[in-house]
Amino acid sequence: MFPVKNRYDEVFEIEIDGWCFGLTNYPGDISPPVIHRIIRELATSFQAAIEHNVVFNVIQIAGKFSESARFLIHEREIAMAIVAQLPNPATLLEEQQCVLGLVIDQVEQAYPGALDSFYKRWQIGVKAA
Repeated sequence: MFPVKNRYDEVFEIEIDGWCFGLTNYPGDISPPVIHRIIRELATSFQAAIEHNVVFNVIQIAGKFSESARFLIHEREIAMAIVAQLPNPATLLEEQQCVLGLVIDQVEQAYPGALDSFYKRWQIGVKAA
């Protein structure tokens, strides 16, 4: 396992908790588009976490978001949205690819076959680069 750089795991956890707190206290209706927008906003944080060797738990994060959204959006849908925002492995250093693999493996364990739907997207990204 690679050591976490610059204690980024703490920064990442604070950011996730902050978004969940905001959702919990959101006075309006929470819908899937709202959650998906938040997850897209977190794309740079997911990439930074991987670059800092943070093996974060996608399933746990998805559960926190689902609970914060009053369970209106299923944990699986949120987990898939998170995986869709993870960086293309071809753009990462070898060490970061290992971290990404550990992150994605958790989702694959919980939802077998989940990785297949994203493999094509990453392949397209490699050809476009």
